[in-house]
Amino acid sequence: MSGHSDWYDGIARQIDELKSTIAEKDYKKFKLNLLLCVAHRVAEFSPGCGQCMSHQQDITAVTRDLGNLIQINDKQGRKSYHKLLNSIIGHLQKQHKIVTEGYYMGIGIAIGSGFGVALGAATDNIGIGIPIGVGIGLAIGSTLDAKAKKEGRILCPREATASPKTALVLGIMVGLLLLAAFLGFIFFRRFS
Repeated sequence: MSGHSDWYDGIARQIDELKSTIAEKDYKKFKLNLLLCVAHRVAEFSPGCGQCMSHQQDITAVTRDLGNLIQINDKQGRKSYHKLLNSIIGHLQKQHKIVTEGYYMGIGIAIGSGFGVALGAATDNIGIGIPIGVGIGLAIGSTLDAKAKKEGRILCPREATASPKTALVLGIMVGLLLLAAFLGFIFFRRFS
């Protein structure tokens, strides 16, 4: 494990050195924070995964050449870099069940919206069904996201201080959606 930790420490050092020499917009354009998170996960899984060991070599090569890629501003090179990064993320998602933060919430909202439209159509009031469906999907998705975070399956977790704020915002959103559904129900019943 020490060798993989040393590898990650070297990658992190190279990215930190690069960060001090490039513009903030380039740092964001090349998603170097994401590259750092991906490298950390690859280092974590590489002792038991041959594909992750191969990805270590890819990350080492791309990190070594990243300074030149940014300076030259090669569109094809940037496209190739992002394709490699997405390929590695795809491997982590499929083989190691790693998800991005908010993954389940997005799916929950999409499915909940569909469920809400069906519920609204069944009750002849789509205006009520959609907020109820979105609220249910949001609640289920945020629960699954919290479970994934607890299990350590989030690719790039935010700082621990952001969690209470996120939970508060989600709670307020669910509350407002349910309130809107309730008020819509009362409004449409009264004037129907």
